[in-house]
Amino acid sequence: MASIEPRGKNSFRLIVENGYDAKGKRDRRKKTIRIEDPKLLKTKRKLQEYLEDQLHRFRIEVEAGEYIAPEKSTFDSFAEKWVEKKLFNKNGKPYSYTTSVKYSNHLKNHILPALGHKKIDKIKSLHIVDFIDDLSKDGARKDGKPGGLGDQTIKDIFKILQALFKTATEEWKLIKDDPIEGLSSPEAENKEMNFLESDEAAECIKVLYEIDIKWRLYYLAALIGGLRRGEALACEWHLDVDWDKGGIYVNRSISKTINGEPHVKSPKSKSSQRFVKMPDFYMNELAKYYRIWKKEKLLLGDAWEGGEHQYVFHSGKGKPYYYTTPTAKWTKIKKKYGLKDVRLHDLRHTMVALLMEAGESLSAIQRRAGHASARTTSDIYGHVTEKLENSTVKHFNQFDPRNLAQKQS
Repeated sequence: MASIEPRGKNSFRLIVENGYDAKGKRDRRKKTIRIEDPKLLKTKRKLQEYLEDQLHRFRIEVEAGEYIAPEKSTFDSFAEKWVEKKLFNKNGKPYSYTTSVKYSNHLKNHILPALGHKKIDKIKSLHIVDFIDDLSKDGARKDGKPGGLGDQTIKDIFKILQALFKTATEEWKLIKDDPIEGLSSPEAENKEMNFLESDEAAECIKVLYEIDIKWRLYYLAALIGGLRRGEALACEWHLDVDWDKGGIYVNRSISKTINGEPHVKSPKSKSSQRFVKMPDFYMNELAKYYRIWKKEKLLLGDAWEGGEHQYVFHSGKGKPYYYTTPTAKWTKIKKKYGLKDVRLHDLRHTMVALLMEAGESLSAIQRRAGHASARTTSDIYGHVTEKLENSTVKHFNQFDPRNLAQKQS
């Protein structure tokens, strides 16, 4: 049963009967709407059609369990529904699993403790401003370390709030005004990339030839191929290794391991799907390793756990490594051999830096790294090495006034 009640000159209450609650009482859902268009108010037929349409939409929301009364809803209850419908809804969810987990953690650790108890229609812009400011203060971190959250984390939290309130206003019509609209997004400074200089990279490669061939090829894929951690983990012989072209196709990535199974997804962006040409010495090493790999698989027999998959870098029985294993292994290698303290991802940065230093075009580097545009490459790595800066300024020494005077005399 559903009905419409006039509440004032331009407001109407929509009522939908939704059965009975747990206590046996009739569950009546109510929603007040206001008509701002004076022309619509003057035309009874069109007004009635509009109200019936709104009642029909409201009834669908109630029956689907999607309606939350704003006057009774805390931000906490709204966020719980948003997580269910937007983050972990398998049917057309807008976020990747990794992003969903990150956003869910930010909600749990930072947003809900500060705003969850408030009624959603009572949250104002000033509440958002104060909350964002507090994130940079000492005590905001949940790991016990001093200081506030990092710039990028604060920016991510702001983006989550934008998505939440956009849903509340534009999609679910819970509130009329978006308290975050018009607020400036926090800025996150682009940090200078860490990387290995050419002599350090050469030393690193020497060290890699002292370790197991599988891990050598994995880290070389990052250092000279620019493969991200998850991209290398997802690489399969029959799908991605092209012996004729001499390189590796990047079409998938493993960003998480869930319940012991790899979470395989598309790479970071569409432009990340690419073919990476590798040097002859790498492909020769890869062929040598492939022969070892096939023998190991044959010896495993029924103990093989990879199924139809042929992961290049597997943990012993066919399944790819746990997604953080390469990082932990790299930390041990650095410590054991005294290498420069760079992250695993910095090996990828090293590839870009060395190619820029060698004078390779930005567009070529962009394609190899899988960046969305050459501008991305330039913005991130625009000041990569002191050596590069020194070499560029040398071109202007010819214009030294003393040199010009000598030429004229």
